[in-house]
Amino acid sequence: MLSRDIIDHVSAFVGVLEPDGTVIEVNETALEVSGACRGDVVGRKVWDLSFFTYDSAVAGRLQEAIGEGAQGASARFDISGRTAGGETIVIDLIMRPVRDQNGRIKLLVLSGIDITERKRVEDELRRSLDLLERAQRVGRLGHWSYNIPAAQLSWSAEARRMFLGDENAELTTERMLQLVHPDDLERLRAESREAIETGKRFVSSYRIHRENGEERIFEMEAEPDYGPDGQPLRMFGITRDVTEARLHEREILEQQRIIDQSLEPIFSWQIEDGVTHWNRGCEQLYGYSKKEALGEAPYKLLASKFPLPTSEVIALLRSGESWTGEVVQTTRDGRQVIVEVRIDPAQVNDRMLVLEAHRDITGRKEAEKQLKLSEERLAIATQLAGVGFFDFDQITGTVNLSRDPWSEVCPEKATIEDAIMAVHPADREAFRAAMAKAHDPTGNGEFEQVFRLLKDTGEIRWISVKSQTFFEGEGKDRRPIRTIGAAIDITERHNWEEQQRLLMGELNHRVRNTLSVVQAIATQTLRSAKDPETFVQDFKGRIQAIANAYKLLNETTWQGAHLTDLIREQLSSACGAGQIAFDGPEVWLPPQVALNLGLVLHELGTNAQKHGALSVPTGRVELSWVVQKEDKKSMLKMSWRELGGPPVYPPEARGFGMSLIERTIGGAVEGEANVRFEPEGLHCLIELPLR
Repeated sequence: MLSRDIIDHVSAFVGVLEPDGTVIEVNETALEVSGACRGDVVGRKVWDLSFFTYDSAVAGRLQEAIGEGAQGASARFDISGRTAGGETIVIDLIMRPVRDQNGRIKLLVLSGIDITERKRVEDELRRSLDLLERAQRVGRLGHWSYNIPAAQLSWSAEARRMFLGDENAELTTERMLQLVHPDDLERLRAESREAIETGKRFVSSYRIHRENGEERIFEMEAEPDYGPDGQPLRMFGITRDVTEARLHEREILEQQRIIDQSLEPIFSWQIEDGVTHWNRGCEQLYGYSKKEALGEAPYKLLASKFPLPTSEVIALLRSGESWTGEVVQTTRDGRQVIVEVRIDPAQVNDRMLVLEAHRDITGRKEAEKQLKLSEERLAIATQLAGVGFFDFDQITGTVNLSRDPWSEVCPEKATIEDAIMAVHPADREAFRAAMAKAHDPTGNGEFEQVFRLLKDTGEIRWISVKSQTFFEGEGKDRRPIRTIGAAIDITERHNWEEQQRLLMGELNHRVRNTLSVVQAIATQTLRSAKDPETFVQDFKGRIQAIANAYKLLNETTWQGAHLTDLIREQLSSACGAGQIAFDGPEVWLPPQVALNLGLVLHELGTNAQKHGALSVPTGRVELSWVVQKEDKKSMLKMSWRELGGPPVYPPEARGFGMSLIERTIGGAVEGEANVRFEPEGLHCLIELPLR
């Protein structure tokens, strides 16, 4: 076995093992690194030592190698271990079997050196090369060298990929020259010869045609290297694929040309140096030439009025933020224009460049102002006229409604079914049918109908609607797409028309009744008249009494009349002389009661003027009334009493006037009239229901 003295003086790690991996001997170098004592190591399996057990994969790999060594195999491999200080190191480990004189494996000798630092350097180099390769690939940058005496070119993987599309393909000098565009080849050769002759660095660009027909643009930089004797040895260079960059430059130049010719104002400026570019659109809108604008601060040149302080806009630009809004600018001739502005900052060569695009919206703003004014006028007019609008989009199925008359029956954004369900149930089916007809592609799209809307409160409103449906397509493809219409709330008009209809019916009824009354009065007056003159006078007075009552009723559209107004109208001459005194509450008389009571008052007044108290200056009439409830009915009780007139005697025969009073009150209004001929004067008691 190896002497301990010998192996302790070896700087490498040395260990002696039984074929089964049991440690027999180990040198001081290995013990120092592992931090173990010889007694802790000898007699144990090598893979069970703490130096290796920190990682089961490491211990397993060592055990596997020991097993192979016991079969007579030598091995060399890198293995890691954990030192006493907790540091992981890498060992270049060699294992060799030792045989006895019979050729049997009696020992395994392990030796190794610490290659941790070498591994670190190799990894760093590998990473650097990998990063360089990636950088060249990302930047499309290949490098090459040309051995001038041997006329041989060598290429990096990225350079081969750039030329051939395959980094593993072979790229000879002849093949490379075949790829260069014929128009660029001679120039490239001449520039290379000049660089070799003069020793100057040269930069050139050229085109290549790949074997797949694709054209690429390359840019090359190179410089020669010389030997001690001054003879050129090699040329080193790099090649970049600048195809996209050159195409982008062309696009920029084209865009620049378009911007210069654009009628939309576009310019650029720097916060410190003012305007740097001023296109044709700026010249036309603002009146300043490019020469006048260059170098000027644009917000000063145009007296810009931002909706916020100019300093805040500049602060936003300095922070890298864009700004969009409306600005009032002043032109060279003093006009003010409103422009829609977008301002974008951009970093160019470590300096901020501000790009501005303007759009003149002065005309649009004036149009919006006029439109708003028109809309306000329309809103006022429609409100005063009670007109509402609706717009039914038949593609989306939504209906946009104005506030009136829909506000309490439909949401502002409604469906057509919402609108239909707001229609009174009695009108709903007719409404659906009319709507379906208007939406029929074979029709003209017109819709006109009057229907009732039923509000949540139960109130019913009458609505008149007119609309027009618009279609698209032709023939069987024709379909409705939109319906626009107006609606007018005609409830008041409808109620007025209904009232007029009822009034006309009532008037017709009353006219027929009145004609019957007039006919009866004419007949009876004629019978009781002594002569034609008396007939004319009496008949005229009674007709006038009817006319006076009609006059009062017409003033209230035949709703009724006040009792005091009726008394004054029928007894105007006597009331004016102060011979009639009346007293009683304000009473509202129904139309029929007013008409008949007016005729009675006329007969009483006429009789008093001819024969009673009003026939003498000293006579007077006391007229009083009360209203009393009897059997749930309101009864008007009136007293007509004459005083201070000639003596009164009961007539031998009742005249037509007294008969008219009794028949009118008793028959026409279901009341009662009692006429008494008392000595001091005529006394008439009247009772009639107020209904």
